[in-house]
Amino acid sequence: MRIDKDRKLFFGYKIDSKLREALANATPGDRHYFEDPESDFLRICSVAEERWIGKVIKCGLTTGDVEDVQRNVISILRRVAPNMRHNPSSVKIFSIAEESNEPVSLHVNRKSGDDDDDDDDDDDGGGPYID
Repeated sequence: MRIDKDRKLFFGYKIDSKLREALANATPGDRHYFEDPESDFLRICSVAEERWIGKVIKCGLTTGDVEDVQRNVISILRRVAPNMRHNPSSVKIFSIAEESNEPVSLHVNRKSGDDDDDDDDDDDGGGPYID
């Protein structure tokens, strides 16, 4: 077994339907915490078919750093989705795929209320949503 010191870690919280809705309804001032795919705050990423929101960190953390990152993720989630309960023990740690060394970013689009996914890139001025 070998240690890979170059790989980054992702501390993530799974996005369920309630959290997806809360993120879509976040105020413009709070959206900067997770919309930027290069954000130092939170990023929305993919793990198989699931969507997760969390923080990308260089590996080689101390055990105290792990708890600090966990608290930071939960703190920001409480700010952007204040009407939800966020369980700190639900934060999971993943290594980021070697081929990209970055998580797969999830795009935040604005779209009208229809559920047709064929036009995901259209911006017709409707309400925000997250795929």
